[in-house]
Amino acid sequence: MGEDLSRFIENIDIVLTNDYIGDIPLSRLILATLIFVSFLFLRKLFTLVAMRFSLALVGKTETLHDDNVIRALAPPLRFTFVILGAYAALEVLPLTPEADEFTQDAVGSLVTFCIFWGIYRLIEPLAFFFDRLTSTFGASVTDDLKHFFVRVFKTVVVMLGLATILQEWGINVAALLGGLGLAGMAVALAAKDTVSNLFGGFTIFADKTFSKGDWIETPFVEGTVESIGIRATKIRSFAKALITVPNARLADASLTNWSRMTHRRVKMTIGLEYRTTGEQLERIISRLRDFLANHPDIAQDVTQMVHAVNFGESSIDINLYYFTKTTNWLEWRNVVNDNIIDFKKIVESEGAGFAFPSRSVYMEETQP
Repeated sequence: MGEDLSRFIENIDIVLTNDYIGDIPLSRLILATLIFVSFLFLRKLFTLVAMRFSLALVGKTETLHDDNVIRALAPPLRFTFVILGAYAALEVLPLTPEADEFTQDAVGSLVTFCIFWGIYRLIEPLAFFFDRLTSTFGASVTDDLKHFFVRVFKTVVVMLGLATILQEWGINVAALLGGLGLAGMAVALAAKDTVSNLFGGFTIFADKTFSKGDWIETPFVEGTVESIGIRATKIRSFAKALITVPNARLADASLTNWSRMTHRRVKMTIGLEYRTTGEQLERIISRLRDFLANHPDIAQDVTQMVHAVNFGESSIDINLYYFTKTTNWLEWRNVVNDNIIDFKKIVESEGAGFAFPSRSVYMEETQP
């Protein structure tokens, strides 16, 4: 077949032997174009036949993971036909040794690019293996943790791909990094915080300190976690501002995760007038305790306290301490709202009243 191709090329050269574009015979340019177009046709045929057949085959399985793998590999495989077509087309052109060497390096780099591109695109579809791996140990990997490792692996693949392509061009990456000298030390020092944040993020996931959607509070930030990245965590404050905090700082901070509450606490003080009698005070406290003990939205498995705690400047103070079953902020406010209305009814039904700050002023009569 190689001899037939050579004979075909020679026949075209004879027909168009006197036609040149630059230093390249027109016959070779026409042949190179035909070869490249042929590979584009094969690329189209591959898409229509091979890809459709593969998708139809994996479509019969119960899982979508194999479908995602096929779709992830499709673009790099299609681009491979373009690379092969360009390589085959350039092979028929009479290139100088320098141009031919450059072509070999360029094609090798593009092939390497396609390989790492395929690996890069496979990371996302194969992330489900994290679930299988951890289920062996009785744990479940959260979406945040998967996204974290997906980003790490993608970064590693990009760095390895870049290093391999540089090697294709004869650049010794290890020697290049070693020869940086002081610049390399500066880069290492600059990367110290990045590495610290990387391990900080891993610590957050390993300790399950918080996850996406949690309401957290630290000495320097409070809000809802929107995303946990390789370097930093993004938190939406209650003022709707987006705050980016380095993972290392969060990992070292004293942190309260309010979303992990089992119940939500209520603390309030009811101030009764000093004209309230002892019997009224006893009945009010008793009825408040009964109310909390029988309320469907009040938690009964945690502490409940209703006590007269103080003779204030203007009132007899009754302190209420209890928890709601719900931890949702809006639902909690609705429960407290209804409780306050009921507490007022209890006090008023016992003939007592609510105190307010007041002062008694005594006027001394003096002789004129």
